[in-house]
Amino acid sequence: MRKSNAVPLSILAAAAFAVTGCHQHRDCVDPQGHKLPDNDCDSGYYGAHYIYGGSSGGHVGDAVVGGSVSRGGFGGIGGGDSAGGE
Repeated sequence: MRKSNAVPLSILAAAAFAVTGCHQHRDCVDPQGHKLPDNDCDSGYYGAHYIYGGSSGGHVGDAVVGGSVSRGGFGGIGGGDSAGGE
């Protein structure tokens, strides 16, 4: 029996996940989209959730603009939801 030189799809999918999804920036925010400490999201603080790929000034209380509330499969951005602030 001859072995195929083709790379299995599962290996390609894992490589794509490693390149695109593992190191995406995320911010913990309140329901109004203002940055919170990460431990608020980790502890289940009421209304706290992560936004992936958004931008902010980097300090607690800053508005996080853009990004997505949920992550899609293989680490992609899903939904197109965004949070903003004044």
